[in-house]
Amino acid sequence: MKLYLLLEAVMITLLPVSALGSYDILNGTYANPFEIDISQMPSIDSLPIDDPNDGLNWQKVQLPWPCVNGLGEKTFIMVRKGSENKLLIFLEGGGACADYATCKPLICTSLESCEPPFEPGYVVALESQTWVLKLYYRGGIFDVKNPENPFRNWTMIFIPYNTGDIHMGNRVVKYYYGSPPNTKTVYHVGFVNAVVALRYASQKNWDRVVLSGSSAGGYGTLLHAYYAWKIFNKPILAINDAGPGIMPDPKSKFQISEVMERWGAVQNFPEGAIPYLIKDPIYALEFGLNGSAGGCGNCIYALLEDQRDLIIGTMFSGYSPWDYQKRLLRVTGEIREMFPDRFCRFMPVSFHHTLITGGLLYPFLPFLKDRFYSEEINGVKLYQWVNKLMEGTCLDLVEGQS
Repeated sequence: MKLYLLLEAVMITLLPVSALGSYDILNGTYANPFEIDISQMPSIDSLPIDDPNDGLNWQKVQLPWPCVNGLGEKTFIMVRKGSENKLLIFLEGGGACADYATCKPLICTSLESCEPPFEPGYVVALESQTWVLKLYYRGGIFDVKNPENPFRNWTMIFIPYNTGDIHMGNRVVKYYYGSPPNTKTVYHVGFVNAVVALRYASQKNWDRVVLSGSSAGGYGTLLHAYYAWKIFNKPILAINDAGPGIMPDPKSKFQISEVMERWGAVQNFPEGAIPYLIKDPIYALEFGLNGSAGGCGNCIYALLEDQRDLIIGTMFSGYSPWDYQKRLLRVTGEIREMFPDRFCRFMPVSFHHTLITGGLLYPFLPFLKDRFYSEEINGVKLYQWVNKLMEGTCLDLVEGQS
């Protein structure tokens, strides 16, 4: 293991583990995203075609009220119009939170938002800044100058993550901390924002639709692959990058039933998928990919995940890297057996986190390679594997397995 990964592993194991703090629900169901008026949003056809040779140029598009970020303020999506009639939708990642302390953003914009000062934050941001997104997301699928990029000439819609709920929430919650208590109100409404963005994207009859997301956004694909299929009314290719939906260890503070209650997430799943959530959430694909049960019988779902992922496996789920690896391979192997032609994995043996946008640390450490173009299993690089997916070949590549 490289030195910086070893240091990261030590830091994660030293993080205190405690129960989530107290809360009150202020609004149990914030909004119905299918009833929000999107008629004032600009048409995609009205936007200029972006030339990939000079890099990625985003157009900021405001989401209509009542779409808001985690602070209850207006929020937005970013759109890049390509020359091909193909669409890539990306759900941003950035941690998760479910109480006063964990909802301390790593990117603070005020002293108040950085409370409590000596607690580790578990969510990157509760409000998004376009300049930060443009600066960070330059690698992997967003490196449109690279001729090997499968999405180089596609239209892209970027859904920022600023609600702490892995794009699944529809609830407003007040969190308490200390005595006498400080309070913090968080709008866990990522489900609302994402569905409105999907509805906006469906204004055109696309030849191909790919839904992807990293980390928290990868988790979001477990829910929104279903809604994308319904909204676009055509088969969807979903690429989940590092959001594997593995049930946390009992010692993790992020227990699925507890955080989903705080987010108001379960109510947003199709009824047929809900029974599977008592197991590892990724088992919801037993419904989502099963046409006879009400899911999509011709959609493809692909999972990218490092087998010893320190962020998902250890920091959030509470496993040692090796125990996480065992559960990950067992659970995803069972789903692969159910859907051998429509569920496949790309899983290197690594402690890293995320691949499709270049890797978590890629924008900060210039000596790192862009993982989307360099990561390889059995002679197949990740970008080549994605090309095969889009050709209809769901190639299962798990390092260490024949």
